Formats: sequence, C-alpha cells, structure tokens
Amino acid sequence: MKSLSGFCIFAVLFGFSFISCSKWDRKSPIDRQDIVLTKAQQEVLDSSQVFAIDFFKEMCRELEKGNLFISPLSASMALSAVTNGGAGTTMEGMKATLGFGNFSLEQMNDFYKMLVPALKKADNTVDLLVANAAWIEQTFPVKESFTNSLQDYYDASINKLDFNDPKSPDVINAWCSENTKGMIKEIIDRIDPAYRLFYTNALYFKGDWKSTFDKKDSRKGPFQNASGHTSQIVFMEQTQTLRYYTNKKVALAELPYGNEAFSMVVALPAEGMSAEDLALSLDIATWNDWMESLYPATLHVRMPRFELAFDTEDMMIPVLARMGMGIAFDPLMADFSHISDIPLFIGMVKQSTRIQVDEKGTEAAAVTIIGFELTSAGPDPQPIPFHVDRPFLLFIKEKSTGTILFSGLIKEL
Repeated sequence: MKSLSGFCIFAVLFGFSFISCSKWDRKSPIDRQDIVLTKAQQEVLDSSQVFAIDFFKEMCRELEKGNLFISPLSASMALSAVTNGGAGTTMEGMKATLGFGNFSLEQMNDFYKMLVPALKKADNTVDLLVANAAWIEQTFPVKESFTNSLQDYYDASINKLDFNDPKSPDVINAWCSENTKGMIKEIIDRIDPAYRLFYTNALYFKGDWKSTFDKKDSRKGPFQNASGHTSQIVFMEQTQTLRYYTNKKVALAELPYGNEAFSMVVALPAEGMSAEDLALSLDIATWNDWMESLYPATLHVRMPRFELAFDTEDMMIPVLARMGMGIAFDPLMADFSHISDIPLFIGMVKQSTRIQVDEKGTEAAAVTIIGFELTSAGPDPQPIPFHVDRPFLLFIKEKSTGTILFSGLIKEL
C-alpha cells in the first residue's frame, strides 16, 4: 500500500447527474430549504449512514500509516449500482453491507435517484457534480436489464471499449478528469486481460465558507503530527459564532458553506487521545449524539490550510470483505448473473481522492472504480479556543438530512 503523509478523509456521495459551475466567484446564497424525506426514505438514509461511519472506521483500521482521505458516498453509490448485477446471496450480501439489507433493490435505487437532485438543489453557491459510467469490453455480452438499471437510476453512460487497445485507460482517465474538474486525472493505468467491465463514479464538491478567512490573518505555526515531529504550516484564523460541542474525548466545530446546507465538521480529540483512536471508537450512535449536541458558541478558530491526495490502492476489498461483502470478490462463489451469463467476480475496488482547503473554502473530489473479472482467468462570552494544531477528524455533510459527503482523519501535515 502506498505510504502517504497527510490525512484520512471519508466521503460518501449519492447521485447520478450533475450541476456544473466553473467559476469560484462568490454567489449570493438562496435561503436554505431542508430536504424533506418520507418516513420510508428516512429509514433508508439512516441505514446508509451506518455504512458511511463503519466504512470510514474500517478504512482507518486498515491504514498502516500516514493520512486517509476517502469518499464513502462515492463508494456506496458505485457499489449500489453494480449490486443490480448481483443475484442470490451475492446481491443480498452486498445490500446488507451497504446498509440496505432490510430494503428491496428498488427501494435502494429509488432512494439514490431521489437524493442526488435534492442534494444538488440544497445550495446554489455550492458546485456539486456527480457522474457515473460503465465501461464494457466491446465483445462482452451484458444483459440489457442491467444497463437499463444503471441508466434509469444512476444516469450512467454505457460505453464499449476495446480493452486490448493500450489507449483505453486514457479514455477512462479523461472521463475522470472531466468529471472532477481536473482534480482526479488518473484512476487506472492499464487493463488486465481478465477484466470485462468497469464501473466508475465521480464526485466533485466546491464550496465557499459562509464566513471566509482573511488571508491577512493567515500565518505559519506548529502542527503536532501523529508521528511525533512538528511541522510548520500555514494556519487560517478567525473569530466567529459556530456550532460547537465538547466532552472528555473530543471538541467539535461545524464550519458552514454558503447558505449552510453543507458544512465541514472538525473533530479534535482531547489532549492525550490520538485522532486514530477517536476514529476507531466512532459509531453511528456517537455520531448522532455529536450532531444533536452542537450549540452556537463564539470560537477563535485556527484551521490548517492544506491540500492532499490519496489512493486506496488495495485497501478496499479487504475492508468490504470484513464488512460482509466477501462473496462478491470470490471467483468460485460470486454470482453476477444479472450482468451476464458468463461468470464474473469483482477483482478491483479502488478510489482516488483529493481535497484542498483554503481561506475561501473547500474543493474535494473522488473517483471510485469497480472492475469485474472473468471467474477463470452554552456559549461563553469569551471566544473559545478551537486550535486545530494536532491530528483531527473532519466531516463534510448536508444539514437537513445529515448526509455525510466527506470525512477525514488528519494525522500528518
């Protein structure tokens, strides 16, 4: 696994189409309107949030060293899309792992189809792009019912390629770059002869802080890395009223974007506790308690300006197998007969991500690729110090549904 110095960010994205705004120019936000869910939709969302938190935690557990930056939302949507090709225990195992075990395939698909347009409308100042595509070896027979599901529910493009052509990876990578505004330029460097189908999901987010940081207040200072050494990095500073919560283990601050539909939640572990231990102790009940406990407080925020990229490489299959999806990766047991009558199994699940945080806001992107192989071959009146000068967690979420788009464990800067 590649060693990276940086942080671990977790991102989940639901969606099948996109909004594209090419400029960083600040827009006037339209008043936020909460996304209203039916009782059934809320139950599906609650289950998907369990996967988002558990996936982040298990990826942190799998990480050997350095930083982690992932998109659980991108992973969840890509895996949910290809679950439509599974049959029997393969499909049921994938649904259960993703949090949809108690729901039908149609309910899962309908939920994604509903949620993405709602997320895109949540804040007119946020540039949110979601794209999906299937890449099929040009001679390989794929069932029309499978491609119809990808198109109808996930707005996926269906593309046939000559996998023997050494330029085919360039076609897939160009799609990745286009749909992440150039942030993710490569997801695959070659195609092994055993592969017959790839599925890709791209997620792009760009938002201005509701209260931007003044560059004149930014200055260098020490960041205490998890490895023990101290780095001199640039910190952004401001005093503002934010939603805040603290207990014996953690201090939280929520930094909103635009009209406050989306926000970044930074979780700073208490002195003496590592960010990794905090991440490994996280579960959905703790997350919900954190979100319900936030209250307005005047904070003096000192936040790192940073940029990093991450590649999961070979981490995701072991994690997803531990979480209950192992049958999908087993050449002898996997059943994807709803994709093709020719036996297939998932031989690749990989994600590349990137994030940039500065005085104006946040830009983040993720691409998830799944490859199928043949089976043979209370506010204090004084500002509360919230100084993010040691390892921490961060989460980017939508306000009314609580949908987590990104989350991170930052250990090294």
